[in-house]
Order: sequence, then structure tokens, then C-alpha cells
Amino acid sequence: MKNILILDSDLGFIFWLARVLVEAKHQPWPACTPLDAVSIVNRKQMAPLDLLVVNPSVHGAQHLIREFRCKQPNLKVLAVDPLNDRQVRGVNGWRAKPHSGDRESREKWLREIDRMFSSQHRAA
Repeated sequence: MKNILILDSDLGFIFWLARVLVEAKHQPWPACTPLDAVSIVNRKQMAPLDLLVVNPSVHGAQHLIREFRCKQPNLKVLAVDPLNDRQVRGVNGWRAKPHSGDRESREKWLREIDRMFSSQHRAA
């Protein structure tokens, strides 16, 4: 089981991805703001994060990536790419939000997450 923090302002997407992750036997930690994300990590006193799924368009997301990377340099970061803006530093990969909650979308997301854990991706 992997600890995966999801930061996005889109609650529908957060709940969809959290459900997909639970079905895949991962532990999702949903947050709508960087402050929520920091609070969750501090309050839960969980094991280190295995993956941060973050929408770079959330205000303060770039700072959060840097902050988490300072504490955990090998943290994998997967950016949610709603605008195809690939100028964000410190991410290991990108995945577009699904257009629907169908099986194919779930499988694509899980394949990308598995790829993140199985590879030695360097952050951009």
C-alpha cells in the first residue's frame, strides 16, 4: 500500500482518483489547498509520502512541491495537466484529467502511477 496525497481544487476529480486508488489498495490523502495538504501530512503523522498527485494550477502548488521535496528528496510527483502547461519544475510525470470515469480512464491512471513507482524518473 502506497501513501498518495492528491492536491486539486476539483472535488469531483479528487473523489474519483481516491476511489480508484482505494480499489488498487493504495491509501489516498485528499486535499483542496496546499495548507490542507500540509495539515494532513502533519496531523496524520503518516509514513513518508510515496507520491504527490498535484494540479500545478492550484495556487501555492509549486511552493508545496518544493517544500515536500526538501523534506523528502526522492518523493515522486505526478502533475495533473488540465492546461498542457509543462513549465512546472519538480515533477516526474504528467497525466491529464479523465474525460469520464470509465474503466479505460481508471486503467490509464493506474498504469501511470505504477510506472512512477517502478521507474527511477528524475524530476524535471
